[in-house]
Amino acid sequence: MYELTAIQQQVYDYTRQVLEQGLPFPSLREIASHFGFKHTTARFHLKALEKKGFIKQREQRVSDYLLVEDSKASDSSFMLVEKISAGAPMPVFDETGESFSVDHDFFGGGDIRAIRVSGESMSGDSIADGDIAMIKLQKDANKGDILAVRIDDEITLKRIKLVDDAFQLLPSNPEFPVREVPAQNLQIIGKLVGVIRKT
Repeated sequence: MYELTAIQQQVYDYTRQVLEQGLPFPSLREIASHFGFKHTTARFHLKALEKKGFIKQREQRVSDYLLVEDSKASDSSFMLVEKISAGAPMPVFDETGESFSVDHDFFGGGDIRAIRVSGESMSGDSIADGDIAMIKLQKDANKGDILAVRIDDEITLKRIKLVDDAFQLLPSNPEFPVREVPAQNLQIIGKLVGVIRKT
């Protein structure tokens, strides 16, 4: 690999920090805002990182960039990096150190994280405590998608519905209540693209 300039190193380090928080690759807007760049400057630095072999673009969108080291590892194996609540939201990080191998393309490609489910609020969708949720990191969603969402410093697995200026978190287990949070407090982390059953 080529060496990075000081500012390229800072941009690269920032993208790593964002990904390590379980969030999607930062957008041009987010990078520009973080560093005080114009969008064209942020794009220039990302293209430089790509040319030098530090990041890789899966599709023609900035949100589909991956760190090269992560894209190589994800072709055949996944690290089980954290837990996600299917009950009340829980703290974002709970690293397990576990890993497993599976065909990456089986889940449709993209930047995918494997997250252990905790709780039974999505049991109506056959998602049980201890299952592994395969989450494709993305910031948009379609109606009916089951999503990993961040609420302040917590994440949870739910369908969501926008009502006025708030989101309703919709469990599929009727024993769990619908929770409502202000729209500005919720951030979509990604979409559920598969479930691996616990054994």
